[in-house]
Amino acid sequence: MIRNKILQNISQVACAIAIRRSLFLAVVPIFVAGCGTTSHLADMTYLRDYPIETLDAPNPAINGLYSYRTYFYGSGDDKHRKEYGEGVDFKTEPVDASPFMDFFDYMPGYWGFDFDRLPLNGRVWFPRGTGPFPLVLIVHGNHAMKNFSEPGYEYLGVLLASRGFITVSVDENFLNENFGGENDARAFILLEHLKVWDEWNRTEGHVFEGKVDMSHIALIGHSRGGESVAHAAAFNTLSRYPDDAFVTFDYNFDIRSVIAIAPCDEQYKPAGHPTILENVNYLVIHGGHDADASAFLGLRQYKRVYFIDGSFRFKSAIYVYRANHNRFNSAWGRVDATFPDSLFINEHPIMSMEEQRQVAKVLISAFLETTLNGREEYLPVFKDARYAGRWLPEDIYVTQYQDSNFEVIADFEEDFDVTTATIYGGELLGSNLTVWSEADVPFRTKDDGTQENAVVVLEWDNENEDPNTTKPGSYTLTLSTSATQDLQIDPNSVLALSIGTENPEQYEPLDLTIELWDRDGNETALPLSAVGPIHPALPVRLDKWTWREKKYIEEFSERLLQTYEIPIRQFMEDNPSFRPARLENIRFVFDRSPYGAIMLDDIGITR
Repeated sequence: MIRNKILQNISQVACAIAIRRSLFLAVVPIFVAGCGTTSHLADMTYLRDYPIETLDAPNPAINGLYSYRTYFYGSGDDKHRKEYGEGVDFKTEPVDASPFMDFFDYMPGYWGFDFDRLPLNGRVWFPRGTGPFPLVLIVHGNHAMKNFSEPGYEYLGVLLASRGFITVSVDENFLNENFGGENDARAFILLEHLKVWDEWNRTEGHVFEGKVDMSHIALIGHSRGGESVAHAAAFNTLSRYPDDAFVTFDYNFDIRSVIAIAPCDEQYKPAGHPTILENVNYLVIHGGHDADASAFLGLRQYKRVYFIDGSFRFKSAIYVYRANHNRFNSAWGRVDATFPDSLFINEHPIMSMEEQRQVAKVLISAFLETTLNGREEYLPVFKDARYAGRWLPEDIYVTQYQDSNFEVIADFEEDFDVTTATIYGGELLGSNLTVWSEADVPFRTKDDGTQENAVVVLEWDNENEDPNTTKPGSYTLTLSTSATQDLQIDPNSVLALSIGTENPEQYEPLDLTIELWDRDGNETALPLSAVGPIHPALPVRLDKWTWREKKYIEEFSERLLQTYEIPIRQFMEDNPSFRPARLENIRFVFDRSPYGAIMLDDIGITR
């Protein structure tokens, strides 16, 4: 009797658990699936008030005239992938990457080798023709190691090969699922791939003999790969490994261009220092709805690219509002997380996989055409992505740009004196402002620190009731005679500057007036809206529930700068008497929006 009662109770409890589990499995997916939102998205219609004439040039995302062949090279011993095993077209020797691995890194037995024998595996899209052709290496980032990542860039390989670029998607899956300190090893492997291509190019009778233009090389990386391509370009110029000087380098390849897609930053720091790049063209692309790299970390590397040898080069940082992390790789799936976290990703605002790959195709192809093939007609895209509006999906694109012709007047990096400019003999003065300060721009995430970029923050309120305030707020940069002479400003010069909204709750675009004064008192002025908007805050919701996102997000909007270039001739149309060679004052007058707060940076002259 007692035994029967116990069994009956157990049965009732089991039944109750089963019912609750069934309800959970039935209701929770419906609830989770129904909680995504697009209500936070910025209204893109404001862009219609700032039309721009798109480029009259061929769409760089359309396949070119070359047919292509696909090759595979590698160890020939891969047990899991025929293309790098018995089906390999060209065999390569393994390399010893053990000096670049940390104590805690490990190599799973799944692969059948250790860090001292890492394979050089790559899938190649090779244009049919006499050549020589520029060489482009693409490297993936961290992902499930058995969910092979390198096939996910076939869409780029096919496009670029058809346009005359030898394109290689490099296999580094064996470095995935580590602890995050292996990005120097990823960089080393890329450079070893270049050594192989250089050897093939010089080997008599090889199918690639004389077909590779080793003077025109580009590296493309995604996620951790986006960080590692910067390390590779830096290692390329060194004679020794920064963390162990007994490891020698002898590369010195002509790497002209580096592209980072949603990169991380400073997971590896050579000898404890952030990586600095010199004399390479640099492009970084980041999606606003990236739930993996939730901050635009590539802005830090963008700031650490310098041009010092006198040749023309440029760098560009493009923020794609509705892009995420994974959709740049067709093998990584739709969302930036694995089950069960994937259930909570707010997928609704994200552009489709096809649209996101179109973004990559347009920007990457145009960048390579510009920097490796000299197609200067595509250069404006990297000053303002709206110039590619006929080819890009409808979205908000925020672009920073700087080139080797830029002469800085004020970038706010030189000291903590808010009254001095970067150029010697430059003075700064704010008037009728509610905030005037210099500071590093914070990331919106809690744990990523700052963008490592100093700006001046200016806030105004022309609707205050202070009877002593009769003029709108302003910020004036005054140049000494010698500073003006050093800049050599003429009608062909261009005023360059970067501005962004500082208030993460500023949902309408701002405007202001820029005045130029010469030493004879001649004034000319233009509204900033004559060249483009100060973008409003661009809210992002990565998670379907705010309380979950708030665990690691400080603000729902990233602080972003847009670069503007205004020809001096455009100013002179307002007042032909203005003499640019005698420029004395650049004044920002906050008379076109009643109140607001902006970040101002990188004021200078270019041509």
